[in-house]
Amino acid sequence: MKPALRTLTAFGLTLICGAGIGIALQKYLDVSKGGANLLRRVGLYQYVAEPNIRLQEQLNQPVISPRLQGRLKLYVLVGQSNMVGAADIPADIQKSANIFTFGNDYRWAVAEPPIDSAINQVDTVSADEEAGYGPAFPFAQALIAQNNNQIIGLIPCARNGASITDWEKSPSDASLYGSCLKRVRAASPMGTVEGILFFQGEADAIDPKQFPSLRPDAAAWAEKFATFAFNFRSDVGNPDVPLLYAQLGDPDDLEGLPNWSDVQQQQQSLQIPNAQMIVTKDLPMDGIHFTADSYRVIGQRFADALQDVVAGASSAEGEDFPQGESAPAESAQ
Repeated sequence: MKPALRTLTAFGLTLICGAGIGIALQKYLDVSKGGANLLRRVGLYQYVAEPNIRLQEQLNQPVISPRLQGRLKLYVLVGQSNMVGAADIPADIQKSANIFTFGNDYRWAVAEPPIDSAINQVDTVSADEEAGYGPAFPFAQALIAQNNNQIIGLIPCARNGASITDWEKSPSDASLYGSCLKRVRAASPMGTVEGILFFQGEADAIDPKQFPSLRPDAAAWAEKFATFAFNFRSDVGNPDVPLLYAQLGDPDDLEGLPNWSDVQQQQQSLQIPNAQMIVTKDLPMDGIHFTADSYRVIGQRFADALQDVVAGASSAEGEDFPQGESAPAESAQ
């Protein structure tokens, strides 16, 4: 072997060994003073330790700056595929420094579609591998347009194909209800839950005799939704938190969905305090889902409904009820 080649080979082996030592020191000793001095003596500090330290410093930087932590307005995203999002993600999406997502990986990140991404999902009960563009991101954008001094935190919990029965109260994180509640509690150190967004009902429109395993229940949809509203609000610690829910749209083809109009009517009949339904029947659809432009409108309508509910709650705070009476209870009628 030629001298030059031997020198190059020796240097390469030394560098590889030094890198291994540096990584081990960084992982187990956090590049202790002694380890750092050793790397300096052999001339490898600038190649191994410094890059690792800079990388670790970058990884340790909080996504949400300390001055904003605890100040986020949190919104819980509940339902099925139309809350998950089923449209192609538009090319003109612009991220915002005011909008964050507590992802399915239980980590905070600057929000960008798909909000309900299944990458590194922790609670697989709600995994949606084909999550796309939905109403959540435009909802947050609309809130920022109303007031750019607020910081929004989105908490996705929806699952494609979920029925209203799937959202029955359960403490288990193997259930949609339990896993969503766990996420809310894990995210809550960053802020306060300011609203619940609900978009569901498609799965309950199918024929229960044909698909019994999906547990559709169109006849009891309103009752089960009102029960969910009461339970979930109580469990997040605020029985008056605004609740915004979307009525099903009007797809061109309702074959295999005999109870679609029944679910729509029950959604229309609901009377729940501090809640508001938004209409979607006038918007273009793609099958039982919506186009990207329609999801943008739905997001705006959710934001407008939130503003209405908050304003209504504020005006009602000063109302006095006669002795022995209280505000009306939640009802499915």
